[in-house]
Amino acid sequence: MTTATTRRTFLRALAAGSAGAALAAPLDHAGAAAGDIVASSFAGVWVDGLKAGVVPCYKAKTGKDVELVVGTPSDFSQKVMATRDRPAIDAMIGTDADVFQNAQLGIIEKLQPAKLPNLEGILPIFKEPYEGWAFGFDGGRDGITINANKIKTPPKSWVEFTERVMKGEFGRAVLYPHLTSTDGLAITWLINRELGGNLTNPAPAIKRLREMKPYITKFWTSNAEPGTALTRGEVDIAAWTDGRTNGVQAAGNPHIQFVLPAPGSPMLTICFMKVKNGSEGGWEYLNCAADAKNQGLWNQYFPGYYMTNREVSYPAASRDKQDPTSLDRSFKNWIQVPWKELARVRSQWMEAWTKEIGA
Repeated sequence: MTTATTRRTFLRALAAGSAGAALAAPLDHAGAAAGDIVASSFAGVWVDGLKAGVVPCYKAKTGKDVELVVGTPSDFSQKVMATRDRPAIDAMIGTDADVFQNAQLGIIEKLQPAKLPNLEGILPIFKEPYEGWAFGFDGGRDGITINANKIKTPPKSWVEFTERVMKGEFGRAVLYPHLTSTDGLAITWLINRELGGNLTNPAPAIKRLREMKPYITKFWTSNAEPGTALTRGEVDIAAWTDGRTNGVQAAGNPHIQFVLPAPGSPMLTICFMKVKNGSEGGWEYLNCAADAKNQGLWNQYFPGYYMTNREVSYPAASRDKQDPTSLDRSFKNWIQVPWKELARVRSQWMEAWTKEIGA
């Protein structure tokens, strides 16, 4: 059996959840150094998007293959930590919050611009916040999704949303993201800021959420949950995302509509990272991900999502759903989240949440 075959077998076992047995198998990372790499992906159309542009780009430039391992950011981090010296993944994706957690764990390395010429095309707001550990690839807006047949006057601001929920105006038909999710952390941070709190004082948001809790059907942890609950009529309003709402509408539910409350959306971006000790081929893969053409090819599977290269040409179906400030590259409707600082206090926020919300 060749080294490449052994490595693919190993990774398929990991992806299938058989990590214990797989880790017992020998792994010679020299095969990866020759160019074949392993990259992480979310499930479903994320794979299709990567195979439309990023993966063919890597193959064309290197003549080597890309093995896509599907899972969640926590899955990817655990796999890399379990194989730290000869990592099972070479190029990794994750949320903004994952970037600094992975940096703290020591499983990613600083980007090398000399090996990533396409990094020059990435807008500064999708590089500078990560302090060289990652670059942003795509993202969407967090806002309020409503059943327009039930809610005729949607909240105009995040604070108004919380006030109307706590007063029981929407009944017990509300969904809100759990603090363990990146969306939940970002939205709760923004609401806390709007209520007068700060990074070391999450009390205003925690108090408000405790007042809202009797009317919250569930604190969701999976991005798919609000769509199911809204289309089934189980809830009428949810703090959710524009991209997911677009998907529900496209599936024949025009009454499910997205609203962006003031002062805007906390910026949420999926980031690309180079795994420490991973194959050198990971640099070329990241370079392909930073390319404007490949980002545009990926975007055709995610209409309405923003991309991070300043030269991206959005497909028509996506432009129709875009926020105008992503099209003009000003991103004025987005609010920068202090992810590095939040990473430091996240455990404190989680402790307060568990104590006061208990959900």
